[in-house]
Amino acid sequence: MVSLAEIDKAMSTYIKHQTHLLAIKMLNSEDEIPQDAKRPLKDFGASFTLCQALALGRREGLTIVLDKESQSCPIALVGLGFVRPEEYLSGNYALAPMNQPTEARKKAAEAMPKFQFGRFSYILISPIQTASFDPDIILFYGSGAQVMRMIQAAVFASGESLTSKSTGAGGCLLPIVSSLLEGQCKFTVPGNGERRLGLIADGELAFAMPKNRFEEVVKGLKLSHEGKQTYPISPGYLKLEYTLPPSYVELRKKLIEASK
Repeated sequence: MVSLAEIDKAMSTYIKHQTHLLAIKMLNSEDEIPQDAKRPLKDFGASFTLCQALALGRREGLTIVLDKESQSCPIALVGLGFVRPEEYLSGNYALAPMNQPTEARKKAAEAMPKFQFGRFSYILISPIQTASFDPDIILFYGSGAQVMRMIQAAVFASGESLTSKSTGAGGCLLPIVSSLLEGQCKFTVPGNGERRLGLIADGELAFAMPKNRFEEVVKGLKLSHEGKQTYPISPGYLKLEYTLPPSYVELRKKLIEASK
């Protein structure tokens, strides 16, 4: 199994991430919580949204644990499985967008990925460099081009496309919950909460990979880099005809000939 240090080194080399990679683990027992983990109510005197906790991890390098009492966002409480979901699923609460029809809100709530109620009691978040635990998920935030490189790495070995769903909300949950439930890498567009409370920049996207994909993605980063999928991306040229690599030229010729 690839180590966290090897993951960090590979992504630092090939992706050049500007904020901390986040190691995330879902927990059931108080005994599993590291002693250095910050608890919002105890250490800061306030509850946090999941968006805020992720921001403090990736920007400030803090290790944070959230439970039902210290996590203030009702949507994240449902998605993490910390509370029963029925009230949220009813669509009766005017959540952003406040003017959305009830039936549409119900459909969006039903579509949001969520853990079964009671499956987990805590979410543990830490920068990958200081994580003292075996994470379920590695979560990365970066530019569209950086996330593109992670997608290329994830599909390198199999060629199978990644799939991702988004309603423009609950963006902090989508990569974590879907990735763990499906055992697949996920990318998503962060929502309003992450942008307002989690300090996500306009051009940033999120990418998550579950533990069973760590080694494959790290290997895919190296091999796709060697295969000329690199970051930063060299600019092209704005001109009428761009000279493509010979393999592209040959494929185009064969396709045209076969279509006559």
